[in-house]
Amino acid sequence: MTSFLPVLKPMLALTSDPFDSHDFLFEPKWDGFRCLAYLERDSTLLKSRNGSDLTGCFPELTFLHNHVVGTPAILDGEIIAFQGGRESFYLLLQRLRSPSPKAPVGGSTPLVPAIFIAFDILYSRGESVLTLPLEERKELLERVVVKGGSEHLLVNSYILQAGKALFEAAVAQGREGIMAKKLDSPYLPGKRTKLWLKIKPDKTVEAVVVGFIPKTDKTFASLVLGQYSPDGQLVHVGNVGTGFTERTMEELLVELKPLVACEKPLVQDLPPGTQNVIWVKPQMVVEVNYLEYTPAGTLRHPVYRRRRQDLMPEQCIFADHSEKGDG
Repeated sequence: MTSFLPVLKPMLALTSDPFDSHDFLFEPKWDGFRCLAYLERDSTLLKSRNGSDLTGCFPELTFLHNHVVGTPAILDGEIIAFQGGRESFYLLLQRLRSPSPKAPVGGSTPLVPAIFIAFDILYSRGESVLTLPLEERKELLERVVVKGGSEHLLVNSYILQAGKALFEAAVAQGREGIMAKKLDSPYLPGKRTKLWLKIKPDKTVEAVVVGFIPKTDKTFASLVLGQYSPDGQLVHVGNVGTGFTERTMEELLVELKPLVACEKPLVQDLPPGTQNVIWVKPQMVVEVNYLEYTPAGTLRHPVYRRRRQDLMPEQCIFADHSEKGDG
């Protein structure tokens, strides 16, 4: 695809407690894959936060350009899949793992339809709008997305001022959380600033699996976790042994066994008594809930939440950086 559009990285967010403010808008946070959609006159290209091409995994989203006025354009958003009226991250992972994406073939209905929720616009008619205030970009986004044009393209809703009320509603509905974004903020590709804030019910963090303590052939007692320091050193941040179902453990072990390492990886701050650990190459990323980091730098009360195939191990950053959300 010949493109006049630059390759960009998504703007990221810090974490925050709920708040109200006349200077911010507040919008739902979705449980899916962050994605930049590059829309040319005759084609759509989907890029993950890491720059991976997701287009082939979601063929039903390859016609977004037909429903946006003013291409070439770049939209920032989230790819989600619904099951029972709720987002299902697991269904998205299935799409990545499947040898043939579950998408329309010969006019048939997709088994797991995906939706692109657009919440920002970065380029319009081939021109950058990155420096426009967010409030103006939101207005532009509403104008360029054709109303009712596609069941696979929606514009994210938002409210002004009442962040606490929206957060309480999100928690009551069991939602992922909300985002707070400063109304006058420019779009800063790849940057993480206080202009955008992620507000979630639980603290979550991503970590790299560096080993596991086996229990049976199909289960384990815990996963050994690490994160990268700012200077690139892999540091032990604790073990997680709760939050797993037997099925989850079986699925994780299927992926971990081919990663078993011949020798212990270079991990800083490993505690004594690791003789029962089966070490693996640091390639699997998981997300865990936790209460806080202890003074020793380990996660307090970590609970397994999910796999994160959309993140690279190097993006699991330790200490001050690790509590700053993924945007």
